[in-house]
Amino acid sequence: MNTIKFIMTARCEAAGRSNNEDNFQLTDRLAGNQWSFITDHEVDLDEKGALLIVCDGMGGMNAGEVASKIAVETIKDWFSAERLTDEVIASSESIMGYIEKAIVAADERVKEEGKNDSEKEGMGSTIALAWIIGQSAFIGWCGDSRAYCFNPANGLKRLSHDHSYVQSLVDSGQLSEELAFTHPYSNIITRCLGDPSQAAKPDVKEYPLHDGDVIMLCSDGLCGVLRDSEIEAVMSENPNSMAACRDALWDAAFNAGWNDNVTIGLCRIVSGCKQDISSQNESVPTQKKTSKRRIKKAITGLILGIIIAGIIAGIAIIKFFK
Repeated sequence: MNTIKFIMTARCEAAGRSNNEDNFQLTDRLAGNQWSFITDHEVDLDEKGALLIVCDGMGGMNAGEVASKIAVETIKDWFSAERLTDEVIASSESIMGYIEKAIVAADERVKEEGKNDSEKEGMGSTIALAWIIGQSAFIGWCGDSRAYCFNPANGLKRLSHDHSYVQSLVDSGQLSEELAFTHPYSNIITRCLGDPSQAAKPDVKEYPLHDGDVIMLCSDGLCGVLRDSEIEAVMSENPNSMAACRDALWDAAFNAGWNDNVTIGLCRIVSGCKQDISSQNESVPTQKKTSKRRIKKAITGLILGIIIAGIIAGIAIIKFFK
C-alpha cells in the first residue's frame, strides 16, 4: 500500500467576540500521542492515523469555553495511542462505533461538570472531528460545527449535516438554503454536548479520500458568515498551501463582518490515496444496475399486463356472445 502523505494546520481565536469559547486540537501522529499546532509540514500517515477536533462552546460567562475544553480533552483521552487497539481500528464499523462512543463520553463529562458546579450548569458545546486513517476520513459531529471536503477537481462538498432548527426547515422543504443562511434563528441547535434534556446523538460517516482532498472542520464563526460558494472560491485560490488557505479563509471571514469566535482546521491529502476523483461517485454503478433491474421489471410487468388484459378481453367476448 502507498504511503499517504498529508499536511495539517489550524487556527482558533476570539475573532468577532471578546472571549473565545471555541477549542480545537489536532495531531498528525496518533500512534505517538503528539498533539500540537501544525502548519505546512508534510508528514506520513501512521497506522493509527491523524485527528482534527473543533468544538464551539456555549453557556455564557466562562462556561462555554469550559464545555468545549472538556470535550476536546475527553476526545484526546479516547484517542490516546494505548486505547486505539487493533480491535478499534479493525474495520470501518469499529472505527465509526468508537467515534460515537467517544463523543457520547464527552457529552457525559460536560454534564457531570455542570452538575458539580452550579455556575456552569447548562453549559454545552458542539463538536466536529475528523479521523484520517487508512484511505478514509471518518467524520463525527453533534451540533452545527461543520466538516467539508474540497478538491480542485470537483469543488466543495459538505460532509456534515447541521443539527439545527433552520436545517430542519430546509430538510422539510419549508426554507431554502439561501434563506437559512440569513435566518434570525440560525444559531439555534437541536443537538449538542451537555444538553440536560437528552443524551448526545452524534452522527458518524466515512468518506473515501483522494489525492488533493482538503478536509476542513470549522465552527459557525466561519460558515455562519461565509456561504459555501464563498468558502469554495477561497479554497480554489489556495489549493496547495494550507497555511495560505487558512489565512485566506480567516481574512474572508473578517471582511464579511465576523461576529463570533472562529476556528478552522485543515488537512490536505498530498499523495497516496485514490487519484481518480470520479470514483467518489461510487454509488453510480449500483444505481445503474438498479435502473436495469427496474427496466426489466417494468417490461415484465407490461408483458404480464398485456396477457392479463387479453385474457379479460377474451372472457368478455365469450360472455358477450353467450
